[in-house]
Amino acid sequence: MTAHAMAGDEDKSLEAGMNDHVTKPIDPDQLFATLQKWIKPKEKGTAIQEPAVPVETYTEDEAITADGMLPESLPGFNLAAGLERLRGNKSLYRKLLLDFGADYGVVAGEIHEALATQDFKKAHSLVHNLKGLAGNLEATDLQAAAVEMEKFVKGRSVKTTPDEELNRSFAELKEALEQALDAVKNLGHTEEKKTIENSKDVREAVPPELLKKATERIKSAVEVGDVMKIKSIAEEFESESEALVPFCNHLVKLAEDFDFDGIQKLMLDLDR
Repeated sequence: MTAHAMAGDEDKSLEAGMNDHVTKPIDPDQLFATLQKWIKPKEKGTAIQEPAVPVETYTEDEAITADGMLPESLPGFNLAAGLERLRGNKSLYRKLLLDFGADYGVVAGEIHEALATQDFKKAHSLVHNLKGLAGNLEATDLQAAAVEMEKFVKGRSVKTTPDEELNRSFAELKEALEQALDAVKNLGHTEEKKTIENSKDVREAVPPELLKKATERIKSAVEVGDVMKIKSIAEEFESESEALVPFCNHLVKLAEDFDFDGIQKLMLDLDR
């Protein structure tokens, strides 16, 4: 799996001893098709043929949801393509967009500092990572700007002084990044209040000993990223009381979205 997607890169991968070549940003259909090509079922036992899961396709107007998780459009983003990449998981897409907004507000300054000190290796690393993230989020304008910027910083030596083209490219990258960050700010944080209310219901409905045991098990599962274990604990928890059903459903949704930060916050609420 590589970000090298230029003509001839696949041949280079195969010549180096790789079995196949999958490029980033990941296309789920290509990834699964490649895995299926090389991963064979065990000979023992009879393989169960699962029914094919239809892949939903979206137009930009269809990206909006009834609960307002995503807007009808987002400047600089192709929401329809992003949803298709994530198999229609709107809450996960929203979380990834919010994480981007929270984590990448300082990256333009870091790139500028690296350029100013002629640390082109660090500048290339920052731009390359930003390019990959933009591709996964379908931040089309930002990805295009990062692709262009990467051409100027990749392989530059400390003896090379940043020229007019490099400065122009950085200015375009910074503008695209600021546009993307401004866009995701509008998504807000609508689920926080519901999470706190659910936590309060749980503390009132569950004996303290059982609550402590359950939260410890969930925390352990979060540490290793065990989604199935978290869902299993939620099912056990749900059987204790009907009042826990909304909370457990919320916990399962967080697990399915790989929102381990959200689960940790939920556990902190329970410990209050």
